Amino acid sequence: MSEELKIRKDPIGGWPAVHLSNSLITLSVVPSIGGRVMDLRLGETNVFYGNPRHYGQKAISDAQGIDIGLWRNYGGSKVWPAPQGWSGDQEWPGPPDPVLDSGPYDCTTSLNGEVASVHLKSQHDEYSGVTLQRDIKIRPGTSVVHLHHRMHNTSKRPVRWSIWQVTQVDAAKGLEIFIPAKGFHQTLGDEPFRSIDFDISGTLLHLGYKNQVAKFAVEANAGWFASLDRARGVVLVETFPISRGATYPDGAATAFWMSGAGTFTIHGDCIDMTGGANGCDPHVETEVMGPLTNLEPAESCELRTAWRLAAISAEEIVSVNHCGAVGQKLAVETSRVKGSFGVFCTADLELIAFDRASQIAGTFGLGKVSPLQPVVLDEKISLPPSAVRCSLMLFDEHKNRLGILDHVQVR
Repeated sequence: MSEELKIRKDPIGGWPAVHLSNSLITLSVVPSIGGRVMDLRLGETNVFYGNPRHYGQKAISDAQGIDIGLWRNYGGSKVWPAPQGWSGDQEWPGPPDPVLDSGPYDCTTSLNGEVASVHLKSQHDEYSGVTLQRDIKIRPGTSVVHLHHRMHNTSKRPVRWSIWQVTQVDAAKGLEIFIPAKGFHQTLGDEPFRSIDFDISGTLLHLGYKNQVAKFAVEANAGWFASLDRARGVVLVETFPISRGATYPDGAATAFWMSGAGTFTIHGDCIDMTGGANGCDPHVETEVMGPLTNLEPAESCELRTAWRLAAISAEEIVSVNHCGAVGQKLAVETSRVKGSFGVFCTADLELIAFDRASQIAGTFGLGKVSPLQPVVLDEKISLPPSAVRCSLMLFDEHKNRLGILDHVQVR
């Protein structure tokens, strides 16, 4: 069993909480308020937003339906059924909601071998007809959190819902979101939101936080997006599956809610964000949804996602893979290698040069890397004349290849 994996129980914000940690990350779960993950930290940096107005407070037990003023937005990450709405039985009219959003979840933990996990289960919700479960796992030596969401039809009738992961990311020092996408549309906010557009290639969407309430449905097409906090030098990458041809709420597998000043209108009511009990502190609500699924009684569906954290020194995130995030792509010249990255595991970093026959022409050790430190390359090398391409690779302590962080053609 790894000695760096730990599970402990200590209060957070006035609530009983369960904490999972390794040497890189810590996540904190509060079962009593909807099974929320309230904190997610890389080292000492918490990337999640928590609302200080409601620390330690219980939910209003009978709050449900259209009076959003009764909802206590605690922050953190939770899971809901979608679509949301108030026009019919096929829509979930929350929050507020006393069961799935803010009711107590059963909680068990496990520390076995190389995995620390927490298992969360809601009570049965008669309105939606479902029970929700979350299995959350971490492993040693990596900054990746694996989440397995399950929705069970525990009613006596057929239902049709999507699993909806909702995470509030701190934007107090600014936040830039990058997501490969084929389209987007604004779904809420009474004024047009201008701080969103595609890059010059037309394939990478950039959404910059500003103090204006708005929501967007985004047609993701690569299964990842990155929330970059430039000021604190940290990126949170969320990964998720996309089911081609499936039906999603609002026509998209992802959505983003900007918490800020201004008004939005739902079910005919104009809501002013500056006047509510939740405030409008700077944060972005990142939302990942599974396909809308028909469930007969006793049937289930699932959604697997992950959070991946890394320190990084970059102005943008141009690509992501299982090894890390790329801020500035790998560039290799005859005598120099450059690039900016964040990695998701502790490893040894090497640049491998290959010839035209894909045989190794040269190997350059670039030192040990960690999610806790940005990887900024500006190193002198002597590239062999036979080299035609280079790969930036991660290796474990036993020289097992963990993957390719980036690669480039040089000739």
